[in-house]
Amino acid sequence: MRNNLFFLPAMALVLFSCSTSKISIRKEAVKQLKTAAIMPFTSAVASEKVTRESSEMFRSGLIAAGIQVVEREKIDKLLKEKALAQTGLIDNKAIEAGQFLGAEGTMLGEITAHELKSHEATIELPDDGPHKYDARNDRGDGTYFQRNKKWFKKEKTDTFEFQIVVRLISNIDSQTILTLQTEYPVRTYTSADGSLRPANLDQFRAQVLAQMSKDIEKALREARE
Repeated sequence: MRNNLFFLPAMALVLFSCSTSKISIRKEAVKQLKTAAIMPFTSAVASEKVTRESSEMFRSGLIAAGIQVVEREKIDKLLKEKALAQTGLIDNKAIEAGQFLGAEGTMLGEITAHELKSHEATIELPDDGPHKYDARNDRGDGTYFQRNKKWFKKEKTDTFEFQIVVRLISNIDSQTILTLQTEYPVRTYTSADGSLRPANLDQFRAQVLAQMSKDIEKALREARE
């Protein structure tokens, strides 16, 4: 994939900033889009299973927006016949494949960050208030401890990082129709976040992708109005 992920013509752009996604879109180009071919997503940091699951989430977003999507089996067969490796699918080859499949647009995606870092921090508890030491919460496992008459708590912190950049390219004029990327690729959670805290990296990624799928659906629908 070329390093021009953020190239867009200077005119007729609409910018969206959602809770999960940053989106740039050409409204007039979206109105010409009826069918899209989603090429295999790429990544140097995530497995093929992850890239395929990610592309499927955006497939759902396009379909929900009323855009027809070329069957994945047809794309895989074409790429195999043309001996186009996933890592070597540059823009002109992707557009050529999309045109051959009868699509007005071709989608490319790249996962550039996919990581979980965990560490333990020590937090000093206040003397008063709802966050002060409460013996009822102390299970005696060392999470709470006292030093110099002050109470402390050991807090596990998880920092998730997931960044994906997606482009939808016009097979008509070879220009970018839409660019989407993760708005906040790094998020940190503690035990205080309770049920909002993802259980693992797979769950975090799934949550982000589900919202990004809705974001692209909304952006495409609004652009076609």
